[in-house]
Amino acid sequence: MPSPTESPILRHDALTLIALPNSIHIGRTYATAVLRGWGHLDDDFLADAQLVVSELLTNAVDALGFTDPRVVITARAVVRIYLSELSDCVLIEVWDPHPRIPHPRGMPPPDALRGRGLEIVRHLTRDSGYSVLPDGAHAGGKIVFATLPFPQEEPPRAP
Repeated sequence: MPSPTESPILRHDALTLIALPNSIHIGRTYATAVLRGWGHLDDDFLADAQLVVSELLTNAVDALGFTDPRVVITARAVVRIYLSELSDCVLIEVWDPHPRIPHPRGMPPPDALRGRGLEIVRHLTRDSGYSVLPDGAHAGGKIVFATLPFPQEEPPRAP
């Protein structure tokens, strides 16, 4: 799995999901539980992590097109979330087997319900991008990543 950072990984966790719309809620809940388990309790940080996971997962699920749960699910109808704790941030990665790379669409019309995901991710994170993987052991596809910095502790207030 390619990593966009040179920092050593302190902790790592992963979850594989069927690429259906309800996977997005499951992924958000999973990310929150893992980050809380690692001791990250700042509500704003957790909300940002949930939003990043949600946006990246939504794009992965959309790329695969399995929006109807009555569709026969194949082995290629999965997505994976990888969470890695680094010294100053969490690396959030979402893998899907579709080779189409993510492209920002520019600003959608104000009344559009979709199309802002990658812009939101870019705004919240320090770094984001993707890696296209060769076919093989990891089933090809791509990994879209984002690094979300940990909140800075507030300096003590003077008396």
